[in-house]
Amino acid sequence: MKKTGIIVAILVVVGLFVLANSLYIVKEDQVAVIKTFGKINDVIIAPDDEAEVRENLERNNYNNIQVISEKGLHFKRPFIDTVNHYSAKYLTYTSNTKLINTNDERRIEIEMYAQYRVLDPVVYSLAVGNKFEANKRMDEYVYKTVINSANTLKFDEFFYQNTLEELLDSKKETLNEQLVSEYGLFVTDIGINRKNFPQSNIANIEEKMAKEIEKESEKLIAEGDSEYIKAQSMTDRQRAEIISKAVEEAAVIKADADAESIRIYQESLQKDLEFFQFIKRMEIYENIKGSTIFLDNDNAIFDYINGYPEGIQPN
Repeated sequence: MKKTGIIVAILVVVGLFVLANSLYIVKEDQVAVIKTFGKINDVIIAPDDEAEVRENLERNNYNNIQVISEKGLHFKRPFIDTVNHYSAKYLTYTSNTKLINTNDERRIEIEMYAQYRVLDPVVYSLAVGNKFEANKRMDEYVYKTVINSANTLKFDEFFYQNTLEELLDSKKETLNEQLVSEYGLFVTDIGINRKNFPQSNIANIEEKMAKEIEKESEKLIAEGDSEYIKAQSMTDRQRAEIISKAVEEAAVIKADADAESIRIYQESLQKDLEFFQFIKRMEIYENIKGSTIFLDNDNAIFDYINGYPEGIQPN
């Protein structure tokens, strides 16, 4: 009985050991490759990457590898199959500080970065295998891409964030074609996170910035003077138009008033003969005032001066 119990216990332990070596788990943030006697037979990846991984495996002549897009619990042959897990999380690469030349022959120190992940575990395991080696590949390819892009920019453009980002994004597709095909790595973001001026360039930079500020100031002053002259000219023109219109309206009003005055005057003279005679007498008085004239007694003017013409009497 004791021997039987020992044998059963041994069998249970062996069974558990075999079972434990027959199961493996691939977490959601992992990918894996399954090898049989050191040769890759299966790969477990995220479902969204299946099409791209199959295309990359075919491009690298790994057509006999089975692609599994389901993670979780899986079975393998104990002692025959081995499983290598790799992180599927985004990894961060940061370069050392590099001294580069801009397109206008200015020097600047930069530090670049890249966010990347393992897309094809098969190619990654064969060509890279670990994060340290992956960062070395990033250093080679990202450095080359960023430097080639930065060398096309002038010093001022280097600090326009949108310009730099758009330029690097345009290079990212070509960069990923190489990285995925050769190393199974995929870059999601690439850029420059630090820019420093070499100490020897600070004086030149300050001088250039001062000149640019002065130039911009002169430009703004000139634009301001131009706007002032335009505004003043417009104001003078509006003032002249208002005055001209007012003079024209005043002339029309005066002409209407003079016409109305003459009309009333004429109507008054036609209605009151005595008033007419009075007005005429006043006009004569005004015209002969301070003058010496010689008239005979029969001149009709004396009738106007003395009152009324002969034969004309007021009503």
